[in-house]
Amino acid sequence: MNVKKFFSNKIIASLLALLCVSLWGTAFPVIKKCYEIFALETSDYAGKVLFAGYRFLLAGLMVLFVASLVEKRLVYPKKSDIVPIGIMGTLQIFLQYLFSYIGLSNTTGTKTSIITSLGTFLGVALSPLFFKSDTLTIKKALGCGVGLAGIIVVNLDGISENSFTFIGEGFVMLSAVTATAGSLYSKKASKGRNPMTVSAYHLIIGGTGLVLVGFLFGGSLEFNGAITYILLIYLGVVSAVSFTIWTALLKYNRPSGILIFNLLIPIFGTIWSGILLGEEIWNIYTFISIVLITLGIVFVNLRGEKNGN
Repeated sequence: MNVKKFFSNKIIASLLALLCVSLWGTAFPVIKKCYEIFALETSDYAGKVLFAGYRFLLAGLMVLFVASLVEKRLVYPKKSDIVPIGIMGTLQIFLQYLFSYIGLSNTTGTKTSIITSLGTFLGVALSPLFFKSDTLTIKKALGCGVGLAGIIVVNLDGISENSFTFIGEGFVMLSAVTATAGSLYSKKASKGRNPMTVSAYHLIIGGTGLVLVGFLFGGSLEFNGAITYILLIYLGVVSAVSFTIWTALLKYNRPSGILIFNLLIPIFGTIWSGILLGEEIWNIYTFISIVLITLGIVFVNLRGEKNGN
């Protein structure tokens, strides 16, 4: 089985997408713990952006190291690759997480989950406009609606707040939009290119941008003890593995069929928070949410014709 057949196989692609969103879900409680250890206050935007920059820069260097080992040489993008990879890194890493880390500090987790899920639906809806192999069908629309219902169900307790601030909910919206744009552009940027090389340099570019912004606005991190390094390395590994696989999945599959799995990130985040932080998570709302989101993913991926690229 060659690389294309491997990543475009529906069962394998679904399992790999689940692996990615599960790994991203573990990042939620680990980041919470890191904020405590680094003593990053809610309003310390520069420190949080700097932390994000270290995370993604480290991830990019990890992917670059592995890719270079596989190729037995230092891999680097061609001149024609620099602009596409740079745009991808700017959208999917730099802007997404710049807006996300600031927005999260100024709104609730509930609103963040719902707004982010809307970004996923935006990706599913827009994908057919850019890729002829993708189509917007009634089943996809139904799947998006069912998935959104799942997100709302798991967040019922926090929906009553009606306040809106640009630096809070507004930034989360911008994060969702840039993430969606980055994912859609990823399919174009990775075409004819090695997914590992693309992942390595788009993480390095995005991470470097975040580090520079963090430093410019006075951010600082104090590493105290081995645990700070271990957690940062873990987050680097999570980003390195998940973004490399995600890039390959988007390259060889219809974007809408992969992007819909993003709905599971807050669910996995909740589950991992319960496992790692001991938070109370198991209730009827969580169960119903998982069922609805799973049905949504199935509806979006139900398709009679052959899978396109």
